[in-house]
Amino acid sequence: MKQHKFVIADYKRCIGCATCMAACFKSAYERGKLSKARLAVLRQAAGVMPTQCRQCDDGPCANVCPTGALRFNDDCIELHEEICIGCKLCTIACPYGAITSNAELMPSVNYAVEPKYYLEVESQAGAKNIAIKCDMCYGREEGPACVEVCPTSALLMISPKDDNHKLGKRATSQITDAFMQKILQEA
Repeated sequence: MKQHKFVIADYKRCIGCATCMAACFKSAYERGKLSKARLAVLRQAAGVMPTQCRQCDDGPCANVCPTGALRFNDDCIELHEEICIGCKLCTIACPYGAITSNAELMPSVNYAVEPKYYLEVESQAGAKNIAIKCDMCYGREEGPACVEVCPTSALLMISPKDDNHKLGKRATSQITDAFMQKILQEA
């Protein structure tokens, strides 16, 4: 049975509003992390839904990290951005495609380029390239921001060890309990 906490989406309830992405971005910024969303809303013919790190118990990303920036924690796989070297091995190892790589401009570098060239930087001289993955809003009292703000309660945080979950305010207990049982059976 799965041990780590994780957030999963019910694609039948997701409306693709990307409120979760905005909340993720804001939470990362407020916690001093690279200001990028750690989840992405996928839009396909069958529907839309956010996808993010599933916090694998075997942690293929953590197993290949040469610096230990990705580490096993009791509840999830942690990312320590400050020691990430941007090698992108974790992006290759992730079976869900939930880890991306991006860069931030270093404040000590004087950039002599037009702003339009470094708004979405992936690599550039002077920019520190690091891994981006869901950290379950570690350090945030309320838990994952995406779960809290989802207007349709499509996101569910599951804690298999405690056999409980956290869902947005609008979900009925019948739907919540049925969805959680289905997820725990698949895990």
